[in-house]
Amino acid sequence: MYAVSKIRVTTVFLLCISWCALHAQIVNIEEMRITGTNDSLRWYGALKGSFAMVKVKERTMVFHAESRVQYKHRRSVWLLLLNANFLNAGGRDFSNSAFAHLRYNYKLTKPLSLEVYTQQQTNRLLLIKNRTLFGTGLRQRFFLNYNTNSRLYLGTAWLYEQNYFTENYGSRHWHRWSNYVSVTLRKPKNGIVLQGTTYWQPAFADFKNYRFSSEWSLELPLGKHLRFSTDFAYSVDQGLPEAAPLETYNWQNGLVWRL
Repeated sequence: MYAVSKIRVTTVFLLCISWCALHAQIVNIEEMRITGTNDSLRWYGALKGSFAMVKVKERTMVFHAESRVQYKHRRSVWLLLLNANFLNAGGRDFSNSAFAHLRYNYKLTKPLSLEVYTQQQTNRLLLIKNRTLFGTGLRQRFFLNYNTNSRLYLGTAWLYEQNYFTENYGSRHWHRWSNYVSVTLRKPKNGIVLQGTTYWQPAFADFKNYRFSSEWSLELPLGKHLRFSTDFAYSVDQGLPEAAPLETYNWQNGLVWRL
């Protein structure tokens, strides 16, 4: 049986330019986990895509596609994520990225899970021609409120990555220590939802070579079904070539309609 866990329609202003400017190099898996589903169902999924073309003096093209599939059976959870973004205006790329992520979780105890994952990623604006990584670690739940579905998770893992850069910058590989904290706070009475995830991924051989990323999302109710959302993301990658941007951030605001 197949079910879509959430129906979410987001209106993003200014043709998504503020969102597509530079897509973060750390994939926020916490935001993409499918939660709140009926445990009697094993398969869950969501598929979203958009395409726009505008021409006044110059042509602007925007393309976005993403897919999420999750399979749950007893203590095991499989999660597959696919994502692609492209924005070109006036013959210049403002976003050109894609990734595929496969993750397996095995619940050791109710709050503790073992994670194994692999990922393929490209981001031309960050000079990443291809990034392949795989890793394994533990995910621990430290807090859960069943009434509000508020929760706090911490995760730590070892990962190995191989980077192939564009523009003849060669390739580099590292063993990294990946850590994250994920928090979700909900107030059902007034409908406020705050979600945030922060990653820190230093290389074992050199802690100055690290990746840092923090993403936060806030939803405020405007009516029974209509909500205002604001999202902010900031990231740093010390392992990129010198010609690539060291820091990236984006801030987007929009409207959400929930049934």
